[in-house]
Amino acid sequence: MTGATEALDAYLARQGTDRVRPPLRYLRRKPGRGLVAVFGPGRSGDVYTVTVDERSLLEGSDGATLSGSTVQAFPDDPELPHLDAVMTPSEHADLAAALESAARAAHHVLPDWQLLDVAAEPVRYKPGNRCVLRYRLRFGGPGTGDATRTCTLVAKLYQDLQEAQAADDLLTRLRDQAAVPWTARPLGVVPGLPLALTEDLGSRRDRVPAHSGPDVVHPGSDDAFEVVRRAARALAELHTSGVDTGGLSRRTGVEEAGKAGKRARLLEQYVPDLVPVARPVTDAVCAALAALPTDTLRPGHGSYKPSQLMVRDGSVFLVDFDQFCLADPALDVGYFLAYLRPAGLWYHRAGRRAWFEAAAGAFLSAYAERLAERGESAATCAGIARRAPVFEAALLLKIAVRRANRLHSPRPGEVAAVLDEASRCLAVAGPPGSPAEARPARSREA
Repeated sequence: MTGATEALDAYLARQGTDRVRPPLRYLRRKPGRGLVAVFGPGRSGDVYTVTVDERSLLEGSDGATLSGSTVQAFPDDPELPHLDAVMTPSEHADLAAALESAARAAHHVLPDWQLLDVAAEPVRYKPGNRCVLRYRLRFGGPGTGDATRTCTLVAKLYQDLQEAQAADDLLTRLRDQAAVPWTARPLGVVPGLPLALTEDLGSRRDRVPAHSGPDVVHPGSDDAFEVVRRAARALAELHTSGVDTGGLSRRTGVEEAGKAGKRARLLEQYVPDLVPVARPVTDAVCAALAALPTDTLRPGHGSYKPSQLMVRDGSVFLVDFDQFCLADPALDVGYFLAYLRPAGLWYHRAGRRAWFEAAAGAFLSAYAERLAERGESAATCAGIARRAPVFEAALLLKIAVRRANRLHSPRPGEVAAVLDEASRCLAVAGPPGSPAEARPARSREA
């Protein structure tokens, strides 16, 4: 794995510990900036971030001996200077008091119940950027009995206070202005820390388990299509929410074309043998994006995909609004459809095409129905459906680049399959300006 595993193994050996290397959870490589890998949590809860610089990657050095690798044991992260503090709340009285106040309000803890202890555990961690944590607060009942109650909160640590405040403000607007039921309830920002608190939507270990979208949205899941439909309806409600959009960044087709062009260049760098196949596709994607209208912008999630869903007791919740923006609604639709594809599709496994087409059809139908229920015209619904495949193709380029650079092998067969999917999307969209009735329907080949 381009030196990351070897570097961590060498680090653990130098520590004189018998701990085994935790499983890999996160791996990203960006040209010129090197590779970042996150291992863990392991059995003892340990997490490690391994960074390998670009020079070492290009030279193919042994990770155990290369000078361009660093290993940091969580929560050591110079770019997230508050990480150590938020992971040890019992050692910071102001933080513990803020968490206690939020937990009492969210869980209706009676005043005579006393806080006994509070512990933090990492949920998702992006080195140098942000970290999602779960806090467990244990309260003891009044009197001399041994009654206890554990309450949980979720928190997201940002790099600066403005980011945390913006995240809390957005959730508050969605809950108060738009009255949507599918977000976590915001619980404020901890004073003096870039730490935004929300209610805990749960985990798979709970009595009523909560699952991430990918755990449910896949072939073989009996609940997949119902979750997809609920996700589509929630997205339609977001797009028609009328929530205050002041200060939001704009994402137009022209801007997305610029991103697609960068991904095209990366793809040619990573898999040069596929240039004759890739270039016509990437050029067509960029041209189609640049030709999209700019007067269709609405509030948008910005990175809508199954992994941004939580499913609990039949309800679907949307999470991670850090990319919230003003965009063509077709961006979110195309985003979801691009990532809806099961991994087996890249290997041409039987039944995966049929499953995806049926799931995509369920999503599009439910989305259009909910838009109509919210008063949107048939022309508006048709326009979003017409533009969505263009964004879908653009996001498939992102998936192709990720598959090419995530592991040491570029896996040209997988990349070629993703490019073929992008071509299918462009065929569905048709040339810019072509009438909808002239466009082919999605293929349902097995």
